Amino acid sequence: MTAPPRAPARGRKSERSAMDGDVIRYRRSSFITRRVAMPIGEPDGRTTPRLERIVETFRTAGINAKAERQMDAWLRTHAAFEVPLGQAVHAPGGPVALADDPDAVRGMLHLMRQNLAAMETPPVPRAFATLRALPQGLLVAVLRRFLKSPPAAHSGLDDPSPAMAAELEQLTEQLRAPARAR
Repeated sequence: MTAPPRAPARGRKSERSAMDGDVIRYRRSSFITRRVAMPIGEPDGRTTPRLERIVETFRTAGINAKAERQMDAWLRTHAAFEVPLGQAVHAPGGPVALADDPDAVRGMLHLMRQNLAAMETPPVPRAFATLRALPQGLLVAVLRRFLKSPPAAHSGLDDPSPAMAAELEQLTEQLRAPARAR
């Protein structure tokens, strides 16, 4: 029998995790993680006592969370953005390599816009609609800057695992399914 992985000593940080009191943090807190709440929702959009308990549990653990009434639309919007991003990052070998190829970033943005346009509902959160409205040159510059930033470096985008590739392929198929059904 092998021993379970040991957490870093209290107050010591490893490359992947850090102790915060009795909590192991696997991602550094940042402006984004403090400002952007993790959405949690019921499949039917209701706010139930169970949902309220789950949200409160995350908040008690120091994770910014909120109840999301349009969880299905949120997940579809996230996939519309994340699938092209994840696939584009893996093709050249990581976020910085992608940032160094403006044509690849334009191609990725084109796929994001295509996915968002194919959605049956408006994007959730609504801010993702800006990906379809803002000029391509501006978005390419912003995305390239993001890809070179510490949040991108610590986001897991550069995970080259077969599991990540398989998940992105599965999400791609799910994104295409509604269009094929029409």
